[in-house]
Amino acid sequence: MDTYTPTYTPTSPTSPSFLGPHHLVHRPGSPEAFLFKATAPVRQNFAFSAQLPEEHPLFGDSVSRYHDLLFPIESLRRTMLFAARRYFRVPTGRRPVLASAGATITGPDAWRRDGAGTRIALDLGMTPFDVVGGVPRGLECEAAVSIDGERCGTASARLVFPLQGVGPGGPALGRPENSEPTAAGGGVPASPGTPLPEQVGHLDSRHVLVGLPAYAGAEGGDGLVFPVHAPAAAEVPAEVPGVLEPMLFLEMSRQVGLLAAAELRGFVPSYAVLSRWQASFEGVAESALPLRCTVREEARRADGRVSRDAEGRPVIDLRMSFLQGSRVVARVSAAVLQDC
Repeated sequence: MDTYTPTYTPTSPTSPSFLGPHHLVHRPGSPEAFLFKATAPVRQNFAFSAQLPEEHPLFGDSVSRYHDLLFPIESLRRTMLFAARRYFRVPTGRRPVLASAGATITGPDAWRRDGAGTRIALDLGMTPFDVVGGVPRGLECEAAVSIDGERCGTASARLVFPLQGVGPGGPALGRPENSEPTAAGGGVPASPGTPLPEQVGHLDSRHVLVGLPAYAGAEGGDGLVFPVHAPAAAEVPAEVPGVLEPMLFLEMSRQVGLLAAAELRGFVPSYAVLSRWQASFEGVAESALPLRCTVREEARRADGRVSRDAEGRPVIDLRMSFLQGSRVVARVSAAVLQDC
């Protein structure tokens, strides 16, 4: 059993310091895997543990009563990056591309904030794919999430390591573009205004990343369209200059989800939580270009009444698409739970 306990000095929100001090244990399935660089390109298991931050790592003024899904997803992604280099022999020159990521809250009570010292643990299974010469071109990871010993969620991600200089994307960014057309023009609609910070779970207006919605008639749909406040989003440090961080889409989805749940179903933002988030990234999101998000309710009941979870709490399922011009850069399936 190989253990790793790093402690980092803070640098940027997307660096390993985002996680703070944490503990990682490799659980190899064969004696050979104890040796450095001797791990076979097969599924490997790991255990990750850390203390949950009291403040949102990126947006410190979060007023949510819940711990954020961002922490387990970023923990999983960072563990995958470390394991790729150390256990799966992925060369450091291959820049990772996050193809998809997701997390689900299965036990809401455990996610409620109840003071300092709350610990999170992830039991991870990491599987390589497209193995060439013993080196995978990507990793898939699934994790069971526990908080203070209670199993209460899941997380997953798919990370791709394209060969240097190879790929269908642009030469500078190395990410694929999606050429799926949208309505003519593809511009960001005029917003009725900017939501109050408390409508999206914050106190500081600088952390409001989206505008109030307009109805999507001009987009040829029946949902809502949210403009993204590009300057505010671009202020979050990025690992690749000029590119919006994939993890930033989780915060944008959360803000869009709270506003859409209030608009479509009358949810109260202060009692709502993003309980499920699954995203696939289909193209680069450039920080210099306008970005918008289209939203529609998914699986609406025939009687028009709000859906409920197993405990009887109202929940709304949403389908989101983030677009720049005519390009879809991310697709998101999400759920917002009213905890009342």
